[in-house]
Amino acid sequence: MTEIEVPGPEPDWQPATQPPYYTGKNPAYQYSVWEHSAPLFQMIGALALPVQPVAQRLRLRVERSWDGLDELDVVLFQLEGFSFAISKHDGNPLGVSYVWLTQPHQQADKALNTFLEVLGIGEDAVTFRGNAHDYRAERIATSQDADSSDEVSGVTLPTSLWARFRRAIGMTSATQ
Repeated sequence: MTEIEVPGPEPDWQPATQPPYYTGKNPAYQYSVWEHSAPLFQMIGALALPVQPVAQRLRLRVERSWDGLDELDVVLFQLEGFSFAISKHDGNPLGVSYVWLTQPHQQADKALNTFLEVLGIGEDAVTFRGNAHDYRAERIATSQDADSSDEVSGVTLPTSLWARFRRAIGMTSATQ
């Protein structure tokens, strides 16, 4: 059998994972499994704890992944009829893990309650219920003091899931 050699990358190609995507000479853009699947998920809340204690309690294996935001820890699992994902970005300034349903469901509150019950933790571990975009919008709307850096007047909210997610976790300002 003849050995086939693949040439190395062209010298002017940027890494395929490096933003801004599609602006360099590299014809490839790489995305992660998490980045590919997460836009299909329904965020149902956030916990004031990392992924590892959740994984340990349920004897799950934490996966390391990455996306356009950062490196992250994630676990995907089923629990009492609900399919969950828990994710935590390394650079998340809020220091929370996000709880997702991997298949949107009408009973998101019931899913989160079931999750908390099986974990053996209370509502005090929940940073917010719903999705980060709604939570951030609620925080901004109720924070109208002069010293607040959260200004929303004249702001058009982004439509991209990742743009909303970045804004919700504080990776971009509300005025960009």
